[in-house]
Amino acid sequence: MNMQNQRGFSLIEMLVSITVLLLVMTGLATLLVQNSRINKQQQMTVEAQANARNTLSMVVQKLRSAGWDPGNHGIGTLNLDPDTSDSISEIEVLADLDGDGATDKDDEQILIRHVNNQVVWRREPTAAFIVLSDNISNDADGDGTIEPMFVNDAVPPTRITVQITAQSPAPDPVSGEFIRYTVSSDVVLRKDL
Repeated sequence: MNMQNQRGFSLIEMLVSITVLLLVMTGLATLLVQNSRINKQQQMTVEAQANARNTLSMVVQKLRSAGWDPGNHGIGTLNLDPDTSDSISEIEVLADLDGDGATDKDDEQILIRHVNNQVVWRREPTAAFIVLSDNISNDADGDGTIEPMFVNDAVPPTRITVQITAQSPAPDPVSGEFIRYTVSSDVVLRKDL
């Protein structure tokens, strides 16, 4: 065999190929990191949307039962927030679900509150509050002002607008801002207060 025809890579060729390989690997790593951030952003958006929708669904379901009075005993429909100037937004829903003329059983007198980025409720007057959902900021535009969760159309109300803004538990890795998602629903009450 002729030794002049068998040549290997020179040192310069080896360094150039390693440099090209490193540039390609760096580009690929950057693409994977960016893709991971976008994936996390989308995942956080979906979680905020699901949280807002699930919370709205549970609250609206209870509000739709307000004023249920099959025995026509004259029970109230709901009690509005007694102090709208504080940071706690609340509403008390009354319904005579068992038809006994009183609202003293489970799920007949529900107090729903938005306090400290949580929606909590208690299903009877002497029960402890249960956390319905976390990460509910009710700050739709991110300006630090908490919007009310329950807005009535008049006094006495015939319609209650429920607005819920959920936010991601951590800032978005792409923009650095919290992801917010707002849903609302109008609930027409059975009768006047």
